[in-house]
Amino acid sequence: MRLFNNINRNQTKRAAYKKLSQYRRLQRIAGEPYSPKVTTTYSFEPRSFTGSPSRQTETMVLRKVAAEQELDKIREAINAISDAYQRQIIIEKYCKRHIKSDIEIYMDLGYTESEFYRLLENGILEFAESYRNGNLLVFESEDDELDLFGRNQPESAKKLLGD
Repeated sequence: MRLFNNINRNQTKRAAYKKLSQYRRLQRIAGEPYSPKVTTTYSFEPRSFTGSPSRQTETMVLRKVAAEQELDKIREAINAISDAYQRQIIIEKYCKRHIKSDIEIYMDLGYTESEFYRLLENGILEFAESYRNGNLLVFESEDDELDLFGRNQPESAKKLLGD
């Protein structure tokens, strides 16, 4: 039984594509080693009289940590996809460092074009459901969202559940 019947599939897929397309950029940010800038006085960083790290260092570390956390959430959602073939397609398309065209991917994996896009679409929707507990799901209206506790249910669902 699906808890979410009236998902706007197109907008949900668009949100999931947007999130997955950030993966490589986040990988670069999370993996970039910190190398301090050398100033004209040939010191590694401007000295802070308070003894605290400079604003530049703090910003870079925060950006790196945020990117690592976001990558973990994306990986967690990808790993939650139940079908290994769908998971493989999403990893090939969005997570590998070498960018491949869709044709390259489905030829390498031995899928027909239609089979590839069907698996991709189903995988994307499952990713959207898993990412941060359904944070990427877009509903037709707010009343269409059902939760396990009976909140925000349409009247027809409440009658079915005996509320």
